[in-house]
Amino acid sequence: MKIEKQKIAAVFAGAALSLGLNSTAVAEQGSLSFSANVGLLTDYRFRGISQTDGRPAIQGGVDLDFGNGFYVGTWASQVDFDYGSDETDYEQDFYGGYTAELNDSVSFDVGYIYYAYHGSDRDEDYQEIYGSLSFSDLTLGFAYSDDYWAESGAFYYPYAEYSFSLPAEINLDVHLGLNLFDEEVFLYEADSYFDYSVSLSKDYGGLNLSAALVGTDVSDSECFDTDWCEPTLLAGATYSW
Repeated sequence: MKIEKQKIAAVFAGAALSLGLNSTAVAEQGSLSFSANVGLLTDYRFRGISQTDGRPAIQGGVDLDFGNGFYVGTWASQVDFDYGSDETDYEQDFYGGYTAELNDSVSFDVGYIYYAYHGSDRDEDYQEIYGSLSFSDLTLGFAYSDDYWAESGAFYYPYAEYSFSLPAEINLDVHLGLNLFDEEVFLYEADSYFDYSVSLSKDYGGLNLSAALVGTDVSDSECFDTDWCEPTLLAGATYSW
């Protein structure tokens, strides 16, 4: 599946950088397939914003591909929103959807994802529906939440991604997303922002190594009075089987 994680995860360090999920299930038509992944990132960024107070995170997930286009899965990561005694310990995502190829170069992916946060007394859970359309190496996508993280209201997320194949089997992935809010609740005095990432990755069997530049156009004063939104360089390693 292709949702950032980005959560709505791109190489999740690229999908976790764009949406935040890391699906590795690939099945032949008509066959049932199970896959799993575990990884380490130097900073877990979701739509450009640090989810771990700038610290490393261990992540992992499992996916079930039914072989007919339908899939389900779950993915989890450490998080740290710096709440002190009210700190959230980890995030767990549950998702399911349908993906298919329209022809040799065009495919689509639609689904639902629920973000659950454990360890906090705050109501941070929320849900999204998502969809994307891919034309060869270009992907255009959209996600919508009726009530975004920490009850911050309706949220809209159009994004675009492009993948390049470089020599030595290195992948270059570029992502740009626009975060739109109905109200100025999520950020201080801002109802929208851009996030971006540029990542390099290479597979060594089941091991994927990646490095990325991730950032936003949000100032520190708007970003919860933190530097979580500033551009940063990340490194990640994910093993899938």
